[in-house]
Amino acid sequence: MRMPVAAVVAMLLVVGATPSWLFAQNAAFAVRGNNAFMGGGGLGGFPYGGFGGMGGGYGWGMPGTAQSASEYGMASMIAASGYANLQNSMAAQNYTAARSQDINNRVQWTNSYYQMRQAHRAYIADHTRLSMDEITKIAQDAAPKRMDAEQLDPHTGRVNWPIILQDAKYIDITDELDNLYKARATSSGFIGAESYRDINKATEKLMQSLKVNIDEYNANDYEKARHFIENLRYEAKFPTS
Repeated sequence: MRMPVAAVVAMLLVVGATPSWLFAQNAAFAVRGNNAFMGGGGLGGFPYGGFGGMGGGYGWGMPGTAQSASEYGMASMIAASGYANLQNSMAAQNYTAARSQDINNRVQWTNSYYQMRQAHRAYIADHTRLSMDEITKIAQDAAPKRMDAEQLDPHTGRVNWPIILQDAKYIDITDELDNLYKARATSSGFIGAESYRDINKATEKLMQSLKVNIDEYNANDYEKARHFIENLRYEAKFPTS
């Protein structure tokens, strides 16, 4: 009894992972009413072509009738299609797994990056935190101070300028400030609003001139001169003691 083509197709789809050449052989045997690879009657009418019967290689011979050849070809196409679908499915699964792993790796890398940044900020904050006493001292050191008697003579008003402010390029401004503080000393240590304004304008002009020439001095000398000018301006707020 012949096996219907539909039955052959169903059989192929169920065991689609079997190599296609074996599908083709078994399908051809089934369609022609043979029990493939079984004994008792040889190949049951399937012509055996010996080794090399399928295009010169080792294997079974091609079917001998047009009907069997047609059924054989259809079975081969179905088997090949099933195998291709299987391979495509496996490839899709592998791609999905690889993509998922890549995303997981990126997430882990991002988390690690931000954790390291957070740890770094915490370390910096912990090692740069100042006590209230340290903050107070820094503020006090940065604030301008009154001039001592060696810097500004309260009786004569003579200003003892730092070495770099004795340069000839500053002499016009320093002479103006010398005269303003001498007038303060001869006025019982007090200055009026006009003199106070003139001292502020002259010290600001001297500060700007010093900044223009900053490249000519080392850092220590420059800072001493800058603080001296700030303190001299601050001194104008007070009477001589």
